[in-house]
Amino acid sequence: MINYGKQSIDKDDISSVIDVLKSDFLTQGPTIEIFEKKLAKYCGAKYAVSFNNGTSALHIANIILGTNKSSIVATTPVTFLATANSVVYAEGKIEFVDINIKNFNIDLNALEEKLNSKKISGIIVVHLGGEVVNMEEVKSLAKKHNVWIIEDACHAIGGKWYDSKNKLRKVGDCSFSDITTLSFHPVKHITTGEGGAILTNNRAFYERAKILRSHGMYKDKKWFKKRPWFYEMRELGYNYRITDFQAALGISQLKKSNRWINKRFNLVKYYDKNFHSIDEITPQAHNFNFKNSYHLYIILAKNRDKLFVYLNDNGINCQVHYIPIYRQPFYRGVKVKDFPNSEEYYKKGISLPLFPDLSKKNQDKVINLIREFYVN
Repeated sequence: MINYGKQSIDKDDISSVIDVLKSDFLTQGPTIEIFEKKLAKYCGAKYAVSFNNGTSALHIANIILGTNKSSIVATTPVTFLATANSVVYAEGKIEFVDINIKNFNIDLNALEEKLNSKKISGIIVVHLGGEVVNMEEVKSLAKKHNVWIIEDACHAIGGKWYDSKNKLRKVGDCSFSDITTLSFHPVKHITTGEGGAILTNNRAFYERAKILRSHGMYKDKKWFKKRPWFYEMRELGYNYRITDFQAALGISQLKKSNRWINKRFNLVKYYDKNFHSIDEITPQAHNFNFKNSYHLYIILAKNRDKLFVYLNDNGINCQVHYIPIYRQPFYRGVKVKDFPNSEEYYKKGISLPLFPDLSKKNQDKVINLIREFYVN
């Protein structure tokens, strides 16, 4: 079976984890801070705080930015549940915004309309599949309406894009967002088994994120001389810490990230080249002028359900990313007719295999099976 995504683990990764397992610290040790510093540098941000998963990172980001019972947060419905759930964890309300049917990201025109008609507190932008949203445009809208921005880059670590001044920006550098969140789930660009992170250029956000991920506990170095054991819980926090052996895996994976991203980029271009002549499918619009770090390869396909079964029966494990969140029983109450593009996407969208170790032979198998499906 060829899966839609999978992790890449080599001997160096295994050796790095074993070294920590043999050390004095399995958790709350020095490897975590080393990982965070390397991650911040890689993404171009001042600060990074690691978490046990990307959902936790999103939750804490919402708390830091003040999401509460009176908050309304705008986001795309075509994303994983965690994007919306993180707002609800913080007692906020979700306002979904329809997608652009070409690139499958949040429609910026629809977002502007929403900002003009609703009292929005914040925006969570998702780079679906790694296709980067123009964050400069989002920031312009946010500034006009005085709202904060979380950049959900769980699909896009390592990506690069050009702003209006032709300056190359890194996904996660927070040039146009308050906080960026990442995920290190096994099918993502790099993995720590499970894991996530917050990136920010705001020192106060950074310090508070560290406290909130560890039960709300605060320690001051000034106390260490007289009372090294002392700590204070100043607000309710959570046990959202990552372990040192996970951090060790993350450090090792980061070393290979650029190579893997280049491989993903070339795989996407090869798919696009081969699907250009198949009228029944429309790939996600890819901006190859940017250096996107693609996580998913998504197409809109005629007779999607039958194609899904056909591919699965022939050894190709595809996926649908995602069921629009407003379709979930928990979020019902939204008028489906208000989201025509999201509905069209859900009717036709399918994710094909994309990961660094995908061979040309197996990629050609996927392409040829799709050709055969539509010919027959």
